[in-house]
Amino acid sequence: MIKRFLNKRKAKKTVEETGGRITNDTVEAHREVILSKGRKFKYPLQYAKHKLVINTIIIGVLAIGAACVIGWVQYYKLQNTGTVAYRFSKYLRLPVAEVDGQTVLYSDYLMQYRSNTIAIERQEGKLSNKDDAERQINYYKRMAMDNSILNAYAIKLAKEYDIEVNRGRIDKVYGQHVASGDNKVTESGFEKLIEDNFGLSIDEYRRMFIELPLLRQDVSVRIDTKAKELVKEVESALSKNGGNFENVAKRFSDKVFLEPSGGLVSVQNFDGGRAAEADKLKVGGISKPFLSTSGDGYYIVKLLKKEDRKVEYASLRIPLTELKNRIEQLKKDGKIKEYITIKNE
Repeated sequence: MIKRFLNKRKAKKTVEETGGRITNDTVEAHREVILSKGRKFKYPLQYAKHKLVINTIIIGVLAIGAACVIGWVQYYKLQNTGTVAYRFSKYLRLPVAEVDGQTVLYSDYLMQYRSNTIAIERQEGKLSNKDDAERQINYYKRMAMDNSILNAYAIKLAKEYDIEVNRGRIDKVYGQHVASGDNKVTESGFEKLIEDNFGLSIDEYRRMFIELPLLRQDVSVRIDTKAKELVKEVESALSKNGGNFENVAKRFSDKVFLEPSGGLVSVQNFDGGRAAEADKLKVGGISKPFLSTSGDGYYIVKLLKKEDRKVEYASLRIPLTELKNRIEQLKKDGKIKEYITIKNE
């Protein structure tokens, strides 16, 4: 620094002595004078750059902090269930609860809740009474939370047991959903139907109504040995009393449920596969036990009537209960944490 200052003084003196003329002897002196004049602009600019970087970092940190606070208020305080909040939750992968160390995704909770409420609004319209509306909202929030916790725990157990639902199986069940009902619709028509009635994309529908129920069913079958034993007992009871479904249902009380079709239904009816199985039988015939395609347990069906592509049947349902029983035990053990508060109505 001192050397530069001395060089600057020397160069200035030399230039003044020559009257500002540039000669071979004074070229270096002139160069030093010009550079010294430029340096006074260089160092302030460097300081400005340094300050700009610091300010940018500070603003960035404050912006991130503000976004986190706003997000926390929107999701965990106000419990925003709007479309924008749902879309952001899918990318942010926020937790809404935790079950035995497994994260319950906020996006899965909102997907469940929104599909239920949108379906109700499409069918019945919005409730005019504020108290009734609040009770219904809390009811569907609780249902969505419980279902999301159950699914998350099933995902945890599926990893432990190396259980996976492959794409081919999902595609097959999805095709059955598209073809269900009296009038076969195109895939694009079905997509619009799902969006209009549930507010879901096809990928969201496949996850919520096919992939997760199938995964839950596979896990339940793996861990529920009691249900398998009960199926054998029901089969034995049917063979002994001539296939009387009513008597068997009464005998096993709250463990087995009699569920008739309620009249003729399409063989493609969306009923867990019961109509399709009934279609394979002769009138009065009884099927072997089979797993529901909707993941709610085992079915045994009896064909009562058949006309064209329609069937009437009676069915016995043997539910899979072990997974839910484990969830109840986890609640008692304090291993389920919910990060939002849902009022009990």
